[in-house]
Amino acid sequence: MMPTEFDSGAGQVLAVYEPDDTGLEVDPQAIYAEVAADAATRAARGQRIVAMTALPTRHAGVFMGKAGSGYQTKVTIAVVYTSAGAT
Repeated sequence: MMPTEFDSGAGQVLAVYEPDDTGLEVDPQAIYAEVAADAATRAARGQRIVAMTALPTRHAGVFMGKAGSGYQTKVTIAVVYTSAGAT
């Protein structure tokens, strides 16, 4: 999954990862494995993670009329990377 990048100043970049919505429950291990692989590639280029967050963006429909039932089917991960030596 290729992130969308935004320049966030002072040698930092905001990378937004948006896995596909398959309609199935979100698999956090698979998603974070991809983010970690990208972070490792960036570390080799002198970037490191300074902050990250997850934003649930789609919830499966209600089940048998129970609000809040079901599971998360889509999530967006935002990671702030900084370059070595950035202030």
